[in-house]
Amino acid sequence: MTEVTIIEPASFRAMPWRNGLGTTIELLKQDLPDGEGFAWRLSMADVTTNGAFSYFSGYQRTLLLLEGNGLTLDCDGANHRLEKPLQSARFSGDDQTFATLHDGPVKDFNIMVQRQHCSARVSSAQHPDESMLDVDGDILLIYAVDGELNLSGPEISATVIPPGHLCVVRDPASGSLLCRGASHIAVRINHHVASD
Repeated sequence: MTEVTIIEPASFRAMPWRNGLGTTIELLKQDLPDGEGFAWRLSMADVTTNGAFSYFSGYQRTLLLLEGNGLTLDCDGANHRLEKPLQSARFSGDDQTFATLHDGPVKDFNIMVQRQHCSARVSSAQHPDESMLDVDGDILLIYAVDGELNLSGPEISATVIPPGHLCVVRDPASGSLLCRGASHIAVRINHHVASD
């Protein structure tokens, strides 16, 4: 059965980066069954200086620009230049990644998934009058970036996501959801089924 939960910013957790060079705000994560690390995690971070990203072997990463004038990521020689809000880069946590700020600090939004356990499909929309969001994951996560987001669909009642809040839709029914209002980031998580 579809279950919808709204998580408020007061429930987010601040924690230091693995490399000790900054702080991450963790919105939500799912731990691995053995307790060693996480299967997936959503987080935000302020990047205030040029520097190396933490190393996350075995993880696939997607990073979106939320605020600021942009940055360039050098991921083992492959460059990703982010200059506009919600522009994204997808790269491996195994890469040695270095961030160069364009003109001052930025805030980014991060999605990490452990490749052996799950995959993520990430999309975003900036101030849509209306947008249709395909539901094709085990878990759907929707973050309201800069205003109130209205969500409705055949299997859920009308839902309002306040600014800066995270909506978690577990066991979503297949089909589409209608989004109106704020810019938003949608993450669809699919868990891999282990073979015998």
